[in-house]
Amino acid sequence: MVKSIHTRSLVPPLTGVGAAVLLLASGSAMAHSGHRPLESGLFSSFFSGVTHPITGLDHLVMLVGVGLIAAQYKQRNQQARIMLAALFSMLLGLGFGALSGFATGIETLILASVFVAAVAVYSRQRAVSNGWSVALSVLAVVAVMFHGWAHGLEASASSLVAFAPGMLVSAGLLAISGFKLGQYLTPKWQSALLAMSGTLLAIAA
Repeated sequence: MVKSIHTRSLVPPLTGVGAAVLLLASGSAMAHSGHRPLESGLFSSFFSGVTHPITGLDHLVMLVGVGLIAAQYKQRNQQARIMLAALFSMLLGLGFGALSGFATGIETLILASVFVAAVAVYSRQRAVSNGWSVALSVLAVVAVMFHGWAHGLEASASSLVAFAPGMLVSAGLLAISGFKLGQYLTPKWQSALLAMSGTLLAIAA
């Protein structure tokens, strides 16, 4: 995997055009090189949790994609459920990764999840069978688990108590940013943006 790019400029919440630019640039980095252990210490672990979903651009793309999926739903309770379920899925994956240490195929599943999100957005725009569009949205939310799993491989058991809250903070902000971006772009362009980002990530890998 290509080594992550760590930069302060990516830390503030992403909105509108800024998020779109980052999505298109997402092929330049993956989130985890060698699954190295995270630094010890509560503050260091919390800060690592905040920065990992942001500086790992495969995760950034997926979390923004979750927000784009949520933006396709009209009712606020549906929008909130999608984003909260994605955060829970990531947290669940974090625990699985830390406890199991199993890494085989996770990177492939992470890349595949971005395309699942793209199809989920497209299916809502095309008004394909409501059952199918809902199923694709659920599949995309479940796939967020693999992004958390990759982070769990890097975290020691002692660091999780601080790492997990930090990760959820930045993941939530990215999902909200994707939701806001969905107010500016049509679903057609949203799905194209996710698909292009996934292709660039696959090439970079």
